[in-house]
Amino acid sequence: MTTAADPAWDVTDDGAKTRDYWWTVLVVDPVAIPLTRLLAKRRLMTPDEITIVSLVLGLLTGLFFAVGDRWALVTGGLVYYASFVLDCVDGKLARTLNLSSARGHALDAMSDSARRASAAIGIVTYLVYSAEAVQLHEIVLAAAFGVLSAYFIEISGAERGEGHGGIRGRWAAALAKRRLLPTPGMPDVSALVYVIGPISGFVIPALYVGLAMVAAGIAITWRRRLRS
Repeated sequence: MTTAADPAWDVTDDGAKTRDYWWTVLVVDPVAIPLTRLLAKRRLMTPDEITIVSLVLGLLTGLFFAVGDRWALVTGGLVYYASFVLDCVDGKLARTLNLSSARGHALDAMSDSARRASAAIGIVTYLVYSAEAVQLHEIVLAAAFGVLSAYFIEISGAERGEGHGGIRGRWAAALAKRRLLPTPGMPDVSALVYVIGPISGFVIPALYVGLAMVAAGIAITWRRRLRS
C-alpha cells in the first residue's frame, strides 16, 4: 500500500506482499493483482495517478455516508472498497515496475489518511442526522473509533505479532503458506466498519466490534513493546 518499492516487505512477482492482512489477501487481491498485471503490461497509468484516483474515491466515501440513505451507505461502502483496491494497486504496480519517489510516498500517505478521515466523519454525520433512534454514546463511539484507529496505525506500524513456537507458531506458519498474517490489522477492522457495516446495514454493531478490536490491538501492541 505504498507507491514506492519498500524493502521492508518481501513481495511476489506481482508486487503483492508475501504476508498480508486477511481482508487484503482474500477480498482485495483477487481484484488488485489482475488489475496490477494489466496496468504493468499496458502502462495505462502511473502509480501516482492511481493514488490520486484512490484519494478522490476516498474523499467521496464520507460524502455518501453523510447522506445517510440506504443506497448512499451501500454506495459509500463500495466506494471505500474501490479506493482501498486502488491503494493496493498503486503499491503493487510501483514494486512491479521498481519505482520509488518521495512524491509517491507523500501521495500514498495522504490518500490513506483522507480515506479513513472521510469515512469516519461521514459515519459520524450519518449517526448525528439519522432518522433512527441513535443514542449519543453511539455517536461518540463512531468518533472514538476514528481517533483510536488512527492512533493504532501510528503505534503499530508493520508489527505482525508472529509466533515463534508452540501453537501460536504453528498457526502463523500454516497461515503463511496462504500469505495470511496471524492477527488482524487495521485493513481488516476498517473493512468491517466502513464496508461490511454500511453495506449490510449493521453500522452500529460493526462499530462496537471494530472499536473492541482496535482497543485490543492497542493493548497488545503496548504490552509487546513494554516487554521487549
